[in-house]
Amino acid sequence: MPRLPFASPIGMALLAAATALALPACQSRDRGVSAPGPDDMPYGEAPATKGSIVGTATYRERIRVPGARLHVQLIDNQLADTQAAVIAETRIDNASGPPYRFTLPFDPAKVRDGGRYGLHASLYDGDGRLWFVTNTRTPVTPGQEIAVQLAMVRAAADASASAAPVGDRAVVHWQCGDLRVASRFDLPPAAVQLWWSGRNATLPQAMAASGARYAEAGNEFWTKGDIARFTLAGNEPRECTRSDVASPWYEAAQRGVAFRAVGNEPGWWLEVGSGATPTIRAELDYGERSVEARSRATDEGFAGEAADGSAVALSIRREPCSDGMSGEAFEAAAELRVGDRTYRGCGAYLQE
Repeated sequence: MPRLPFASPIGMALLAAATALALPACQSRDRGVSAPGPDDMPYGEAPATKGSIVGTATYRERIRVPGARLHVQLIDNQLADTQAAVIAETRIDNASGPPYRFTLPFDPAKVRDGGRYGLHASLYDGDGRLWFVTNTRTPVTPGQEIAVQLAMVRAAADASASAAPVGDRAVVHWQCGDLRVASRFDLPPAAVQLWWSGRNATLPQAMAASGARYAEAGNEFWTKGDIARFTLAGNEPRECTRSDVASPWYEAAQRGVAFRAVGNEPGWWLEVGSGATPTIRAELDYGERSVEARSRATDEGFAGEAADGSAVALSIRREPCSDGMSGEAFEAAAELRVGDRTYRGCGAYLQE
């Protein structure tokens, strides 16, 4: 009879030691023990796990959102609204709160030394309607071991009626190259309504050998399941895939923003609210500076004063404008002056 390799006293000792080391790991897996999250620690602390951001998202109103779904994104502020701007994102269905706790994993290889990053959160109900959203990006340092607190504001006064130009669950979001597009197909007669970067178009259904094709005046949107191709007149086709991430222009429209603009070098964006004295909110210098000012209409656009006393003036010219990085076309040119700094870019009216 052959002798077992661990039959000697030394072998038996090694086997016992190996069993003792393996047993705790097996027991942990059996009990479903996982890495600590925000619920497992006192507020203000974070797990020492590199590659994740923990925190809470909340709002002031004392109401509870039915079937709450929280969406949190890690944004590279230097990449503005391009596809590559979203470094990581997470969705939590049936979120418990407020406050809503989240853990956002990210790939450290996508984080650049000296980069500037921010968090964006939005809260939807079970039917996909937006209730609350962060109106500025909260600065964050990926890898820093501290919990982040996100403050959200009400997206619309009446949550049962979306302020978005695109309706409700019929809306489908697409990532088309560096362009984010929203579509709605439930229009009679057969047609598709599209929104992108503050622009929109309705295309009638056209003949196609396969899939569903919509086309008019050189514009075309051709879908086949979860993929599509989007062509704007005079431009190369963009290949599209379905996405859970809405365009920042779409989300701004849902919040009732009347005008939005973006620019580069340094990266910046601004939003102008509605009403007789709309609020101007801007993120400047790749998110390093936030500005908010109550404004009044002027012959050129809007003017107001920031909390630090800086004069804020926005000049809007309705003329074709092209983004310097993506080449994307907009309907208006925008120039923002804050104190002695001037920022130039392109924008669009989301509410007339």
